[in-house]
Amino acid sequence: MSPDASGAAPHIEAPEARVVVFELAVAPEAAATLLRHPALAGRRLGQARSAEATVVFHDTAEGALAAEGLALAVEPRGRGAVQRLLRGLPGEDARVEPARPPAALAQTRLSRPGPDAASLVGLIPKSAEGMPLPAAAAAAGRRHTLRLAGGMTVTLFAGQLRAVAAERDIARLTLAVPEQSLAEGLDLLRALAADRPVTVPAASLAEEARAVALGVPPRPLWRGPPDLTGAATVEDGARRAIGQLTLALLAAAPVAEEGSNPEGVHQARVAIRRLRSALTLFRPAIGCAAVTELKDRLGTLARALGPARDWDVFIAGALGEIVAAFPQEPALASLARAAEAARESAYAEVRATLAAPFFRLLTLDLAAAVAAPPWRGGDAAEAAVLRDTPLEDFAAAALNRRYKRLMRAGEGFAQLDIPALHRLRIQAKRMRYAGELFGGLYGAKKRRRFQKAVGAVQDALGHLNDTAVAAGLMRTLAKREPGRAWAAGVVQGWVAAKAAHAREDAAEAWETFAERAPFWDG
Repeated sequence: MSPDASGAAPHIEAPEARVVVFELAVAPEAAATLLRHPALAGRRLGQARSAEATVVFHDTAEGALAAEGLALAVEPRGRGAVQRLLRGLPGEDARVEPARPPAALAQTRLSRPGPDAASLVGLIPKSAEGMPLPAAAAAAGRRHTLRLAGGMTVTLFAGQLRAVAAERDIARLTLAVPEQSLAEGLDLLRALAADRPVTVPAASLAEEARAVALGVPPRPLWRGPPDLTGAATVEDGARRAIGQLTLALLAAAPVAEEGSNPEGVHQARVAIRRLRSALTLFRPAIGCAAVTELKDRLGTLARALGPARDWDVFIAGALGEIVAAFPQEPALASLARAAEAARESAYAEVRATLAAPFFRLLTLDLAAAVAAPPWRGGDAAEAAVLRDTPLEDFAAAALNRRYKRLMRAGEGFAQLDIPALHRLRIQAKRMRYAGELFGGLYGAKKRRRFQKAVGAVQDALGHLNDTAVAAGLMRTLAKREPGRAWAAGVVQGWVAAKAAHAREDAAEAWETFAERAPFWDG
């Protein structure tokens, strides 16, 4: 079987064993030499087959299919074509798996090259039925297919995405692997990603084609918090959460790497925290050495992104306010320039981290955990039973544990010292992420009120934490140039004054939260 450039896999002819297909993005400049990688050379069976390939993506003039997360891909075959209706974005069940090609909702062999709208009635939005489906963009290039030992087939498509007003180079690698060879196939992908810019894609190829046609950024497969509303069992919930949040991390990474928008690093760090929280919450069911290692590697990534986020918050917040209040003070202006230089240095570390094999392998291993769960082998029978239990029962117990820990941490709020308030902030953050993870299983109104209340506690206590962060940043700048001591002192005094009000805000937020009933009770 050799998957094609649309992300579908038309060339497998009814295999006896189940075949799993992976799809990875390849930096176009690396495509020419990828099939000569030693990991492939040692497994290849014969020479690669190469042929021209074109996949044309169709939609209505108003983009009715894309608006519903659909894509219509037509690949010419001789005098006819193969037409596939693909799901380029998750459907209502929110099921999405990283490094997997989009699901084909329908496939039709056509006697002519153009699309057949009549065969799509009932599958496409009403607004698209009976409407013309002109070509919006095309993926055109060459498809190279190589058979490998173990029944595997690797296919590399390299070419361009073309639209009326724009085009760009593109390369995608697909690996079709029999289920019994899944571990070997994943090891092969790891070997490629360790040496070459081969990554888990954040968007489908059809979506990237749409983006080229419209001159807009592609919509990622996932962003934001997880949605487990369609999950029935504990394991299904864990796999969905890991898959969705891995894609959210991948969606944020290019913005973080570019560096001009602070939201990139911020959203990447949020995705990391959500992932680590999900791995912890699901630990009774999926805990194993591989999952622990993934959590540790996510922690390493978070620490690499942390300084850039600290400088972003400080420069846009306290430092910006102070410079605006004293615009003629040269010492503060000098401090601001030094802070910007420190921020750029921190972003250099962000770019280096996200471009390194470390990040490619981490996201690939997270995708592998969804496709081939590492917790299934050799674990306790109790965990295996737990994985098959209803998710709602598991979620309620996990939420109760988090809630009790939070309430214990906030006892006697008025007498809590700074370290105790810091511990309370951590518990509030954990409660907030647990509520996000499992919240879709419960009523929206009570959940929103509860989450807003716990978020207010976390945010207010976060302002208190800003004092310690600002002090550390000022010490960093003062070490580089002792003459900045006066300006650094002004900044620390400003932040400390704001922190005094923050404690009052935190007390009020805690009182409001303590009155909220847990949304999962009744």
